[in-house]
Amino acid sequence: MSSFTAAVWQTTSRPYDKAGNLARALRAMEEAHALGVSLLVLPEMFLTGYLIRDQLAQLAEAVPDGPALTALREKARALSLGLVVGMPVANPGGKPYNALVMVDRDGSVAGVQGKTHFFGGEEKMFDPGPTLRAFDTSFGRMGLLVCYDGEFPETARTLALDGAKLLCMGAANMTPYEDYHFLYMRTRAMENRVYALYCNYVGEEKRFHYCGQSGIFHPTGRILAQGDTCSHALLLADVDMADTTAQDDFLNYLRHRRPELYHPDLTAQV
Repeated sequence: MSSFTAAVWQTTSRPYDKAGNLARALRAMEEAHALGVSLLVLPEMFLTGYLIRDQLAQLAEAVPDGPALTALREKARALSLGLVVGMPVANPGGKPYNALVMVDRDGSVAGVQGKTHFFGGEEKMFDPGPTLRAFDTSFGRMGLLVCYDGEFPETARTLALDGAKLLCMGAANMTPYEDYHFLYMRTRAMENRVYALYCNYVGEEKRFHYCGQSGIFHPTGRILAQGDTCSHALLLADVDMADTTAQDDFLNYLRHRRPELYHPDLTAQV
């Protein structure tokens, strides 16, 4: 699917209220569909809220057949709407994953990405995602980033080298880091010649103040949509996947790489 309308829903999540958040997600899908949207991105851990450590195991769901995820899959199929949603995913034998799940327009789960880089003690709550891979969807090849993952250039580059032409990131970014993710995701789009859809929370959750500034970015870094720091918003932009192929050879960063110069053993901890 070369051309389509994408949207990110900058909003809040209600901690512990999975049923309420599910109902809000289903309504958002219907609203987005009515506006001609084909792909909708929701924030990190939207389905349950982020600060739910004491009930995390109970609220986590199996993929693909958890009850809330099943309802989202059925709605996606009914509307022919792709969805990227943040939720805790059950991990038999370990702690849950803080994951993004991509439901394609036919209701199938096309990809699941557990958060691979932890911030602020998250390792006490979650196990890290075991892989970082792109996957095929009806929109094109896609990669997922969960919040702090997007602050590492290696993650987006790994996904781009795995063929991703579209990066979707769900986040729970808070003050005092207001400008970080917007800048990073605009850069990730430019340096990898991909579309980047970034969806963050706004509002309060216990001790956190979420800072919005969600965005959609063209492969040249052009800002296609931008949220403010405090408003709930459904941000829309037109995507043309043909734009991920450079029309000239001047800024073809992936092709112009010099892997033979990049030291393979520079993996020591700082």
